[in-house]
This record gives sequence, structure tokens and C-alpha cells, in this order.
Amino acid sequence: MKKYQAGNRVTGVINNITDLGIFVTLPNRHSGLVHHSDFGNNWPREKRQYKVGQEVRVVVVHIHKGRFNLSISRVNDPKLVDHDNQFSDVKPAEFDQVLNKTAKDAKKEIAKLKRVLTED
Repeated sequence: MKKYQAGNRVTGVINNITDLGIFVTLPNRHSGLVHHSDFGNNWPREKRQYKVGQEVRVVVVHIHKGRFNLSISRVNDPKLVDHDNQFSDVKPAEFDQVLNKTAKDAKKEIAKLKRVLTED
């Protein structure tokens, strides 16, 4: 079972939309709230863009006593570091090199899998 921490980016499913905000079910039966303040003054208009059952990308902002404070607007906030992301600790100057190596490794793995699949 995954242990969540602040900064984790997760895809969840909206299970309820109220005046308080958007309730999202995360993998492993966790759930949290994207508070209406996440949308600023645009909440009345923004909440109409979301539907129950819709998948949504959120970031865990805070966990207190098992309650998850989530955000949609801060998914790309670099201050919320996702420690599960393999690129989180990469320095900007090294990013191209690491990304190219990752792509090269992925291509090798795909070629290997294709060979295995075509051998059958």
C-alpha cells in the first residue's frame, strides 16, 4: 500500500463536488479534498467544469490526521517536490543528459520486449 507524502502527484477520480470543494478518491482507497479556495474567486465557474467520475491530476499539499489536502492549481508547482519522481533531484544543467539517457534506455527496453513478443 502506497504511503503518500506532500508533493506526490497522483491521478484520482472525483467522487463528489460540493460548495466546500472537490472530493477525490486516490489509488489505494485514500481520498482528499481540493478546497474551493484552490480556485480563488473562480470557484462558482470552475466547479461546473468538473464532473463526478472524472479523472483529475492532483498534488498532495498536506496530510494531517489522515486527511489529505489536495490541489489542482499547484500540480506544476516546483516548490512541491515529489520525492517519488525520478527527476526531482536532477539539476537543471543535467536534465537534458538524464532525459536523453532515460529515452535511450526506454528504446532499448522496448526493442527487447518486441523481440520477446515476436519469438512466440
